[in-house]
Amino acid sequence: MTARALFAPALALLLLLSGCATQPLLPSGTWAERQTHLEQLDDWRLTGQLAVRSPGENGSATLRCTQTQNDSTLDLSGPFGSGRLLIEGQAGAVTLYQGSEPPLTASTAEELIFLSTQWTIPVTHLTWWVRALPAPRLKITQGETNAQGHLTTLEQAGWRLQYSQYQPVASANGNLLMPGKILAEYGDIRLTLIIREWHLGATD
Repeated sequence: MTARALFAPALALLLLLSGCATQPLLPSGTWAERQTHLEQLDDWRLTGQLAVRSPGENGSATLRCTQTQNDSTLDLSGPFGSGRLLIEGQAGAVTLYQGSEPPLTASTAEELIFLSTQWTIPVTHLTWWVRALPAPRLKITQGETNAQGHLTTLEQAGWRLQYSQYQPVASANGNLLMPGKILAEYGDIRLTLIIREWHLGATD
């Protein structure tokens, strides 16, 4: 299978993983406090299941996403009926590994995607959206929180994200409620991420 054929289904996920300065959705109170705690998370990991529906692609994959102070990893197992796809990133270098094909390396994830697919897609702020945070320097078209200060709806860069099934996760700031389900829609593309497990803190 070609790099493009294997990598294309994962691009929809990476769009979750996107850039006008933003203001807090609420000026003070519960949301502002929660936002501060989430922004301070340097080390975290999630595992879950990703489903993609689009006019040309339907399927699912097991997902593991890890972020530390120095690097990040996106690991898709059995993506849409294929083998393993692994993306590793450090400052100034991002590498894509897929099966027996030679690794592809670029200075940014955007460059890497362009090299493998010829598509230009912003992926830099994935780490914000999966934590139920607006991506910085990206205009918020719409944002809503519930009474507990948890983000329920976010629209940025043409994507509409809905968050639900919040679950308590231990962190250095005490328990934080993290999303268990993220639904993202952009035109005919519909992504559903079911997060089975969160780890906040050191990811040894």
